[in-house]
Amino acid sequence: MATDKKYPQSYPLAPSSVMPRSDAESATNNFQSNIVRRRKQKFKSIFLLTIFLTVIVLIFSLIFLRIKSPKIRLENIRISNDGDGRINFSAQVFLRNRNFWRYDYDSTLGTINSVAGGATIGRFVIPDGEARRRSTQKIYVIADITLPSRLNNNTSGILPVISEAKIRGKVKVFRVFRKKETADLNCTMSINLTISAIQDLDCQ
Repeated sequence: MATDKKYPQSYPLAPSSVMPRSDAESATNNFQSNIVRRRKQKFKSIFLLTIFLTVIVLIFSLIFLRIKSPKIRLENIRISNDGDGRINFSAQVFLRNRNFWRYDYDSTLGTINSVAGGATIGRFVIPDGEARRRSTQKIYVIADITLPSRLNNNTSGILPVISEAKIRGKVKVFRVFRKKETADLNCTMSINLTISAIQDLDCQ
């Protein structure tokens, strides 16, 4: 009786190209992955820092480097009428610097003009000076107003006038850059000759 011989089942060998990874190869791959990850993090940090600095520069430019023209007006006006066709005029010029930088201005000549006819009846000098950042400079001025005969005989006792001046100066940024800016004084008022007072003062 023939007996069947059982032979162990054989399996094909694995291809020679498939080799298990060694510890050295795995460590190398992990090292390269860490390098790539760190580079990505570095680029991301640089990108975020660039955006942050750009925003800071824009905010700084909008707030601190935005140059505005100063504002000017007349306040605390006092007059005295000697009854001989002359009026002593004194006032305070308020020069408001709206910038975060100092404003240096030159001396200028202001005028007081009659609304009726436009004749200049008085002059005053605004001396040169400086207005500190975000502050208001007070300047005292005086003038002698001479009334023409037709105005001196004004029966109503009300003399409408307009006071004008143009201040020229420069805003100094970091004490290096300078930008020219002007301030225009334009105030209308009425001089009450009877009681020696100012009425209806309006400065543009």
